Amino acid sequence: MSVSYPTKLLLAYRSGDRCALPDCGRELSPDSENGDPINVGEAAHIAGEHGGKGKAKKSARYDPNMTTEDRNHYSNLIYLCGTCHTKIDTIPQGEKDYPVDRLQALKKDHEQKVRDAVTEAFYGVGFPELEEATQWIMQINPQQAIDGFSLIPPEDKLKKNELGNGARTIVTMGLSVSREVGAFVESVAQTDPDFPERLKAGFLEEYYRLKREGHAGDDLFDLMCRFAQRGFREQAKQCAGLAVLVYLFEACEVFEK
Repeated sequence: MSVSYPTKLLLAYRSGDRCALPDCGRELSPDSENGDPINVGEAAHIAGEHGGKGKAKKSARYDPNMTTEDRNHYSNLIYLCGTCHTKIDTIPQGEKDYPVDRLQALKKDHEQKVRDAVTEAFYGVGFPELEEATQWIMQINPQQAIDGFSLIPPEDKLKKNELGNGARTIVTMGLSVSREVGAFVESVAQTDPDFPERLKAGFLEEYYRLKREGHAGDDLFDLMCRFAQRGFREQAKQCAGLAVLVYLFEACEVFEK
């Protein structure tokens, strides 16, 4: 069993697509030749993956009391560049310099800084950022609505979907610019009446796909945030995508009512 692809996406999103070691911070989603971002970061094990049996060498910080599932769980992983991954896994120096407790603390601190930066960037969201963040919607065929754009109390949705403080922060900040998002959607709809339904259809398609794969709660929310950001590097554009997601979170059936 290896680290799953959705888990790697969660690591990348919560790490801001950057190496989590404070003396590095390398960007880990550079553009490919066709302009699309690619993920070059690595899901590094905090407590080592291999115990030294067979051909695999013993990993740094290996804990024999952990199950394979525990070793590959999000809580035991940190998002690093290849160089830093090698550095923390060398034996004995990497294991000595980067024990489990230190890596857990570095991960927690880095992810908190990413959340703080996202919170600040919401203040830069306007029509230009929203327009760019929703360009991909133009390729979506509108579908018949399952439900209308009726407002749902965000607190009710947060509780029903069992979302934690991280999601609550994103929702709170997104709601602070929800009037701007609503005005943008209405503005585009003046010349493109199908835009609101395409917007909803594009997010719902991904939402239901992730649900079919078994994702729920904070993991599902963060994977939808990753989807909403569309690989943008500029934080204002990333937050524009998040603001659209929160607008739909409140206004329709994206996430359980």
